Amino acid sequence: MSVVSVQRELFSIFGEFFAKATGKTPKEFASLREFSETIRKNARKIGPRTVRAFEWGIPKLAAFYEQQRTTLFQAARIQGGIKVVLGGGGPFRRTQLNAVRRLLLYADSVLIPDPILTWIETDRQEERFRHVLLLERLFFLLRLRRLVDADFGYPPLIVFPSWERTLALTDIYTRGRIDLLISHVLSVYLGKQFSNVIEIAEYASSHGDKFLAAVESSNLFVAPGGTVGEPIQAAISRYRSEVQQWRAGVHLEDLKRLSDAQLVYNAILERLEPQFHVIENANELKAQPLFAITAQAHYFNLCASASNNILVENEIITPPTRATMKALSQLRFEWLGNAPIAALVEMRQKNENEQFRDKLSKSIASLNSASLEDLDRVASEVGLAIGALLNDHKQEARRIEEEYKNKFAGIAGGAWLTAAVSAIPYLAPLFAAVQPLLLTKQYTETKLSQKREKRELANSLLGILAGVENDSGPEDE
Repeated sequence: MSVVSVQRELFSIFGEFFAKATGKTPKEFASLREFSETIRKNARKIGPRTVRAFEWGIPKLAAFYEQQRTTLFQAARIQGGIKVVLGGGGPFRRTQLNAVRRLLLYADSVLIPDPILTWIETDRQEERFRHVLLLERLFFLLRLRRLVDADFGYPPLIVFPSWERTLALTDIYTRGRIDLLISHVLSVYLGKQFSNVIEIAEYASSHGDKFLAAVESSNLFVAPGGTVGEPIQAAISRYRSEVQQWRAGVHLEDLKRLSDAQLVYNAILERLEPQFHVIENANELKAQPLFAITAQAHYFNLCASASNNILVENEIITPPTRATMKALSQLRFEWLGNAPIAALVEMRQKNENEQFRDKLSKSIASLNSASLEDLDRVASEVGLAIGALLNDHKQEARRIEEEYKNKFAGIAGGAWLTAAVSAIPYLAPLFAAVQPLLLTKQYTETKLSQKREKRELANSLLGILAGVENDSGPEDE
């Protein structure tokens, strides 16, 4: 069974599930901006339908995921060209939908960890509105169904089961590596060496003021809905309101009992664990991490910077190389971000923007395949190449917009080009021998002198941020 057939079967189940719950297709149910309002207005009406839909849909999806446990992941792995994989920990709302749409002409394939699986693989008793949140993810994910059903030479997107919660909760090896990543990153920014997350939790409990001061100075805590650099007391208040609204049961009661420092530590864990999963997926799938929200890209940059400090200190890359790559985060350019999906389907079928994708793919491939000895030189070359490519593509984007806009004018008005979007946040080295982003103090003291160690450690990725300050997009889809 082909990847196209498997994915169409999955989306068919998604569509039937949503229709059984609401009696409508996503487009008929609400505009992209009105899902929450429509759910509230129709809660009593669709309540009984939702119960029956879940009784049908959850077993149906569970059987599908068990039967096709790795099919879509393996397809994503062998897919060629430049690939981006969505990160951020599972939510799939309007922001994530628009991020995917923006990258459809800039990547050969957009890979999406299945946001529905996370509600089926483990019990989510800590979530107050479990049924509504699952329907919300279906509502936005199904807007991509036209791309799944259309005929392409190869699929422009793949929604694959990632099994992140199962691995994090039950796999000792995965749990250990997550803890190592968190310990490493927080050791760097708290200015104190920690061997494991238990030591950090104890430090937050016994030295709360010092912990919070270090967190605030390093911008380690970004509350949901908040901004980087928000005063920590305001962020704490925001986070407490967030958990009060969205969490439930014993989990909520446990959070209420935490001190401010303990609560912030818990929030940082919630932010860093998804970074492990997106880095792991990117590494396994040979893809670039894609972030829809600035806060997610911020935490990715924190992880990258923590490891880049070590590379600079050990003379693996030079400060000028690091500065070149960091400068890419300041680049602003125009995406075809507001093109409707119907237009994107035709553009992809005609392989528009192929030259851009080909050049970007070659640049990134040279970085990913570089040995650690060559990383300094190759990273500088890649930084310059990508910077020039992003600056030069504007004319091509305008040509594409002009060619298609009139044809699809009845679908979406206004400008299709979306300006002021960050493109490449940072160089993020990944270490195959002690991944992800982890070099212990004892290891770095060797200054990575052995060629075997250098060869094992070489693997670097770039993160792509497809968010925009004032998120927008067509409302008809």
